Amino acid sequence: MPILLVVPAAAIAAEETWTPTATAGAPSLRGDYTAVWTGSKMIVWGGVAGVFPLDTGGIYDLATDTWTAMSTATALAGRGYHSAVWTGSKMIVWGG
Repeated sequence: MPILLVVPAAAIAAEETWTPTATAGAPSLRGDYTAVWTGSKMIVWGGVAGVFPLDTGGIYDLATDTWTAMSTATALAGRGYHSAVWTGSKMIVWGG
């Protein structure tokens, strides 16, 4: 028989705090980008700066609080207003 543990939202909220992350090496400011969580890292890609679509991104490592720039050598054309999903091993970008 499965056991279901129900924790009141107030108890969870009391334990949660916001912590600033590193900004060195982070992607430039942008809007309309996508971000996916891999289980240990956050990948941020694309978006727009003003009206200009971006083909850049970065990978944030929660364990080390560091950003690594993504290569643009084989990147898609810059885009915003797109969607992205994490497959378990790859980030798939669609639309934009």
